[in-house]
Amino acid sequence: MIERKHWLAVVRLGMLVFVIYQLKGQAAYFAGLVLMALIAMASFSRTRENLYLRNLKNELGASLSIDQTQNLLIASIHHHPWWRRAPANWPWLELVAFVFLLRFLADSTQFELGEIVRGWPMTREFVIGFLSPDWSLLESAVFVYARQTLEVGLLGTLIGFVLAVPLSFICARNLASAHPLGRCLYGVTRLMMVVIRAMPTFLLGLIFVVLVGLGPFPGVLAISVFSLGVMVKLFSETIESVDMGPLEAIESCGGNWVNGVYFGILPQVKRNILAQLLYCAEINIHSATVLGLIGAEGIGLPIHEYLSAFAFSSASVFILVTIAMTVVIDCISGYLRNRILS
Repeated sequence: MIERKHWLAVVRLGMLVFVIYQLKGQAAYFAGLVLMALIAMASFSRTRENLYLRNLKNELGASLSIDQTQNLLIASIHHHPWWRRAPANWPWLELVAFVFLLRFLADSTQFELGEIVRGWPMTREFVIGFLSPDWSLLESAVFVYARQTLEVGLLGTLIGFVLAVPLSFICARNLASAHPLGRCLYGVTRLMMVVIRAMPTFLLGLIFVVLVGLGPFPGVLAISVFSLGVMVKLFSETIESVDMGPLEAIESCGGNWVNGVYFGILPQVKRNILAQLLYCAEINIHSATVLGLIGAEGIGLPIHEYLSAFAFSSASVFILVTIAMTVVIDCISGYLRNRILS
């Protein structure tokens, strides 16, 4: 009997998904609104049932067995009028809403699996070229473009780290001064970091390419600024979770705020900050690869040029070097983070 109910639920679900999938335009929006209304009604009904069941338990004033609890639940369902009972027994509405959302997003983004099939000839050429790389470009890929990508990512990370460490203590809520000037500095700094994090590295790279021209320098600036915003957030949240006892003890002995931070807070967060620095360096090297697409040098530049010219064999070398570099950096970063945290 239970299996039959499950199969009926699956059939109903499939039929409803098929109907929603076929809907277009205003009909789809109307079906979505109806679906949202049913889900809200179901949630409201379940909440009312739980409250009713809890009140019954409190009135009885004793622990109930499983059978008694089920009887009370049945009584709570029949306590409501018929038009409110049905949605409470539709737990698959959330799944239908999820499928409807996928359908809406697929239409909005023009997602078509048929395009992949129609693009198979170009895909075949790319695979053939990728599997037959031009190894004569390996030396320049490793010692010129990959090296430049590493240098841009590491330098941008170090600059962002030097700037982020002092600002992290200013942005920590538990270290914010009670003085109005200190609170104002805390609020302004956090707002600046939010604005910086709102701009991705690629957008910052475009801005700095316009300001300072082509080359690796705009890539370093973009990674430095974005690293600053991310590191301040990570470091300040780490600082907010520390034990404030050492800081209070140092201040009670006559030490100032700087002494308390240096001797009481920094030793507690040093390991976590170094581990987070390695994680940010790993991400920034990946970002430096993409910045080559906008003229900020690095290994992304030849990849973009060769792919645009359909020279897949030449692009394959740079793609393979990028993959190898990423894997090695991930392994080294993970190993160092484990050693630091342990």
